[in-house]
Amino acid sequence: MKLVFPVLAAALTALPLWAQENVGPRLGAASSFGQTWDRRMLDAADRFGIHDLRDELYWKDIETGGQIAYPTIRHSYPALLAARGMTMTVIMNNGHPAFQGGVTPYTAEGVEAFARFSARMPQDFPAITSVEVGNEMNSDTFTSGPMRAADLAGRAAIYATLIEATYKAVKAADPQVRVLGGAAHSIPIAWFRALSDAGAAEWMDAVVIHPYTTPPEQLPRQIALLRQVPGFGALPIEATEFGDPIGATAAATLVKYYCAMAVSGVTRAVWYPLNSRGDGLEPLVGTDYALTDVGAAFTMLLARAEGVPVLDVSPDPFTYACAFGSDMVVIWGAPRDVEVDAGLTLLGPDGRETDRRTLSRDEPLIVSGDGVAVSPGENLRLGPQTVIADSYDQFDHDGAGDGFRPFARFTDGDAPFAFRPGQETGGVPWVPYLASARDGGIRMNAEFIVPTVAGAVGHRYVAEADGAVVLDISLAPDATTDGVVLSVLVNDAELARQVVTGGIDTRIGPFDMAADDELEILVASGASDAGDASSYRFTLSRAP
Repeated sequence: MKLVFPVLAAALTALPLWAQENVGPRLGAASSFGQTWDRRMLDAADRFGIHDLRDELYWKDIETGGQIAYPTIRHSYPALLAARGMTMTVIMNNGHPAFQGGVTPYTAEGVEAFARFSARMPQDFPAITSVEVGNEMNSDTFTSGPMRAADLAGRAAIYATLIEATYKAVKAADPQVRVLGGAAHSIPIAWFRALSDAGAAEWMDAVVIHPYTTPPEQLPRQIALLRQVPGFGALPIEATEFGDPIGATAAATLVKYYCAMAVSGVTRAVWYPLNSRGDGLEPLVGTDYALTDVGAAFTMLLARAEGVPVLDVSPDPFTYACAFGSDMVVIWGAPRDVEVDAGLTLLGPDGRETDRRTLSRDEPLIVSGDGVAVSPGENLRLGPQTVIADSYDQFDHDGAGDGFRPFARFTDGDAPFAFRPGQETGGVPWVPYLASARDGGIRMNAEFIVPTVAGAVGHRYVAEADGAVVLDISLAPDATTDGVVLSVLVNDAELARQVVTGGIDTRIGPFDMAADDELEILVASGASDAGDASSYRFTLSRAP
């Protein structure tokens, strides 16, 4: 069978100039020396080249009666970093009991004191090169007092006051110290719009996201939406937390995110955490002070990709690929054969050589030339693409992209979905999604669908050519009481119908479709829509 990679080869020379300016983000790690001092962990981080840290200093412990003192190593540890060539972003997030009882500062006095302390830390510790104002301030977890009680606009207004004062104080003390703002869990466009309306974007050197709820494949789409918010179009973006709770998949998660961040123009990627913190996320360095598999992936990217020019060289919507320089390509996607010539090596995400010769949606391959140019279509080739349409890979926030097109079906007809920004009200996702204008409870994005008793969620595909096809369906209701009803139709003739109460992975077909035939997949609620939110994926492929 002939192996081809034509689109990827063309992409290397046909990308727009702005895309060619991206480089591999600076890599950092979230440490916890401000909470639990561990000299051996600091030595391990230094030994492995993990030199960009994100950590905390606690205001209430350091400033007493207007005087600054560092009572223990947990407060003075940044003094040890500069000699090791390490830098640090300090998270300034906590209140002080001397001001409004320690809640998130909101009065003029409290805000001024917070800003003054934030500006002092880089002066006392030159290794501190960035001040990150707040941590996930769009959530309740790290806010308190009036800021927590406020609606989204009120919360953004308080945050804007806090970051403006901090920016001015930090820059007055040292213009070279960077101020990071936004402090967002997820990528909630409504939060960024509220920050924009409050004027907060003016007081940031970079905007911070923690994209825990955005899978790597969807990250470029959501960052593109963030770029459309006034004030955030040109700001550098830093992902100062992302991670994976599963050790077996963490290396793949890091490599995929790093590729997606790089091609999206993210300038810094901070893995959470450096060391085990008791919250279940996989660290870079284990309790034995050796690298974990994700730590090995981190050091590989540090050596091979950080600061290296990157291109998005994805050959089609079902394959994700980025080229770092001329001799390394990261690639994953719909399964098909991979063939490389002598001189190239295939590596797993941990940087170790692998004998796998097929693409995977879960685990990327790293094609390494180690000085030999990787030439897609020549010394790197892929087997033919059999996927025709995929609800996840081709998801579009305007609901009108290629492949499957979503719609809501009511008893009196169909209606399109409308864009929703994420976190615009209570009880909705914190990422951009689609909802029905007729029934806001009907929602969907690339990962989930939510039908109601009023209306079903549909996906429609119009065939472009004659041929036999197969349809793969993955559908898993969250906690349904009576199941969801799955229907598959071609030109209104029912091919399959099933009540789904637990997760299913099933294949329908092969069946024939002619050009302009319409395939519809409907997911409806039963008598009750309680628990009917469902994860899903629909993939249409040419029949084998």
